[in-house]
Amino acid sequence: MMLALGVVGVASASATAPEFGRCLKAEKVGKAYTGGYTNSSCTTVSGTKTGKYEWFPGAVKVKQTTSGGKGLLETVNKLSVTCQTETSVGEYSGSKEVKNVVVTFKGCETVGDKCSTEGAAEGELVTKTLEGVVGFENKAQKKTAFDLYPAGKTGLFIKFACSGLIVSVQGSVIVPIKSDKMLLSGTLKYKAKKGIQQVEKFEGGPKDVLETTYHGGPFEQSGQTITTTLTNEEKLELNAVV
Repeated sequence: MMLALGVVGVASASATAPEFGRCLKAEKVGKAYTGGYTNSSCTTVSGTKTGKYEWFPGAVKVKQTTSGGKGLLETVNKLSVTCQTETSVGEYSGSKEVKNVVVTFKGCETVGDKCSTEGAAEGELVTKTLEGVVGFENKAQKKTAFDLYPAGKTGLFIKFACSGLIVSVQGSVIVPIKSDKMLLSGTLKYKAKKGIQQVEKFEGGPKDVLETTYHGGPFEQSGQTITTTLTNEEKLELNAVV
């Protein structure tokens, strides 16, 4: 589930990787290019500023959507909820963040009981408004990831009922995300095993995971498994070098 308000963009002079943006053809002065990068992914610097490409942080067209198939939320104690489909809407904000993200799951149930958020259709779960940020899972290997959490990092991720059983989820979920290539769409694979998320933190950061409580019981560490397709309004790149 991935996602600079009105960021028209200027060439980045002091960026800190990773960041979202666009690697575009540089301007010419006479017959010479004036770009800061020599390749089309803006990962190789031109020391003479004569490269064919320039990096522009952020997005001009900020809308972003996702569409996924079957998903699973499972705690370390094997309590689980399954859903058949997932969609989301959101927008890029600046060069590192997304905001106004709302995710909708359909066909959701646990042990045969349908699950729904308040006001939603049977079997439909709608998250709170979420936001997120990109960072490094492993900087040396240029492995980038995206962290999604409740807006302001306060409150619940989602709350819903399954035939009277109240389920609340808090915290955040991190997913690997492809970098250093301009893309209109790409695949995000959230993976977890026995409630343990594949990526639990950014490099050097604290553990940052989902936790779930069933009917007021203690919160248990949880993992989310789902494959979803992220689609942008324009080609964008997550650059792990700039």
